[in-house]
Amino acid sequence: MRTLTILLSLAMLAPVACNVAPKTDERESFVMEAREGLQYFEKHVTGLREQIRRSAGYAVFPGAGQWGIIFTGGSFGRGAVFTPDGTQLGWAAENQFNVGLQAGGQGKKILLVFADTDTLEKFKQGLLTGKVEGMAVAADKGATGTSSFENGVAVYVGQQKGLMAGGMVGMENFRYRALGHEKDDGSGH
Repeated sequence: MRTLTILLSLAMLAPVACNVAPKTDERESFVMEAREGLQYFEKHVTGLREQIRRSAGYAVFPGAGQWGIIFTGGSFGRGAVFTPDGTQLGWAAENQFNVGLQAGGQGKKILLVFADTDTLEKFKQGLLTGKVEGMAVAADKGATGTSSFENGVAVYVGQQKGLMAGGMVGMENFRYRALGHEKDDGSGH
């Protein structure tokens, strides 16, 4: 029982301890990965470019991960936040902790599109709450249409290997850091 308690404690602390921004020397390559992640979604979601053009901005998480160990699990990942014209505003991180029987791990891509400036500002301030249904985007299944805005956010989820993904995304699980306000402790987390 003591080992299980220690594992649960470590599992809960690990994702929270991660910085929002990547290490300084990894930021340029991370932004390139985020832009490639956007291209993935644009290729597979008909009308996405127009939805983004009319939005207040978007966040791309090119390599978010999900994990599970016995009775705990969660998801984590870093993202970059952009204006509709592709100018980077800042960094984002997703951390979510789950309790329940689970095992293994998988990678996914996430795209959040913000309908208006009010929603984007709430995201930046960490004030978005509730769950939003993520539209599954499968690279091997052909193009899908755009997702509706739910509470001001349209969410797209795709697997790293092109397999179908989806599910609920908890908006309170995201953190934001503006460019110039990044913390870099060299840990790489």
